[in-house]
Amino acid sequence: MPKKLHVIYIPGIGDHKLGRQRMAVDMWKHYGVEPEICALIWNDGQSWESKFKRLLNRIDELVVEGKSVGLVGVSAGATAAINAFAVRKEVLVGIVCVAGKIHRPQTVGGLYKQQNPAFITSAYACQDTLRTLSKDDLCRIQSRYGLFDNIVLTRDSHINGAHNKRVFMILHIPIIATQIYLGAPSILKFLKRQAK
Repeated sequence: MPKKLHVIYIPGIGDHKLGRQRMAVDMWKHYGVEPEICALIWNDGQSWESKFKRLLNRIDELVVEGKSVGLVGVSAGATAAINAFAVRKEVLVGIVCVAGKIHRPQTVGGLYKQQNPAFITSAYACQDTLRTLSKDDLCRIQSRYGLFDNIVLTRDSHINGAHNKRVFMILHIPIIATQIYLGAPSILKFLKRQAK
């Protein structure tokens, strides 16, 4: 019998107040996966290295328990998912990014930089990480983005060589909300397919 997929959801900036994201991710269990949230708390002043270590440790714990693990990263969380995938690709089935600020970290606004320095470090690390991924690695990544995003330009979410999916929604928060609710079945289907 195949192992049930365990999916770690990595939220973006503002993850100290998850609100309805928690309810949405909890509903994923109805699609045959074990979901959990790994909030990195981007604005708490702790280093990116400490947050990244905590994420990797959680992945390792689940793998030791014999679980099959995939990641879903939204907005700033997409950079964390990509960075984690690169160093744990031998155990992660794949990742899905939603409205991720994946490229051009130098364009992040000053207030975001000041309040969320760990995200900026993760975003710059992501640029180097992407260059280390092979064609086969990229095939295990899906990136979803809207028709128009008022926070993250769609070109900053597109990953060459990955499965890119443009969804019919506009504005950053509604794009994320519709994907983690209505888009959940297809997001999880992609990860399940990578797990086979």
